[in-house]
Amino acid sequence: MIIRLRYSILSQMLNFLLVGGLMLIPQYIQATEPPHKQADRSPDPDYQPIGLGTNRNVFIPGDAVKISTYPDTTTVTYLNRIFPIDDQGVVNLPIIGKVKISTMSEQELVDYLKRAYQDYLRYPVIQVTPMIRASVLGGVARPGLYYIEPERSLWDLIQMAGGTTYEDGLKNMKWKRDRKVVRDNLLPFLQSGVSLRRMGFRSGDQIWVKRPDLPGFWTYLRETVVPLLSVTTTAVTLYLAVKERRP
Repeated sequence: MIIRLRYSILSQMLNFLLVGGLMLIPQYIQATEPPHKQADRSPDPDYQPIGLGTNRNVFIPGDAVKISTYPDTTTVTYLNRIFPIDDQGVVNLPIIGKVKISTMSEQELVDYLKRAYQDYLRYPVIQVTPMIRASVLGGVARPGLYYIEPERSLWDLIQMAGGTTYEDGLKNMKWKRDRKVVRDNLLPFLQSGVSLRRMGFRSGDQIWVKRPDLPGFWTYLRETVVPLLSVTTTAVTLYLAVKERRP
């Protein structure tokens, strides 16, 4: 009887230690994880999931909305594109004209479009996607302002701008907001592939990519002007030599 009681107590203690150890494993992993990975995994404090039918205003003046119709995505080209939202929260839609959407939810806009285009769409299956605006400037192939979905990654944004113009461009990027640097090391975001929303990226933010250093005056003189003068001098010398030999 005593042996069974001791065995039962010992078994309960082992189970308690095992369960406690399993509960501590996630905390240990998080504590030993590099700081930049912990930051990347943590969502933006202002992040709130946007779903269909919510009352939250998701169409912000200055941003854009992407409208897609299914399965008719090719013939209705006038509707399958990105529409900028002006400073009054209004978009200019084909056929029906100006519509104020800044007070609508996604589902409300979908329902409105179905009613407005029911005579023009054979299959009125419509999807709307809020887009934010982001500037990519500096050492990229196509610097400028872009509309992009918040769920896309920083990789996607850089690719939209044509990529960096030199190899180390990805290592020399800065994220700016209101002329202030938010972060100057964006490699962790590129490596993890997190979305712009989880980064905390806001509409109007800028990505600055460092341009390749231009050569100095003496470097330019040595590498460009001197070889050009050498070729010119050689050509003139040959011309004069040939001219003197002629009778």
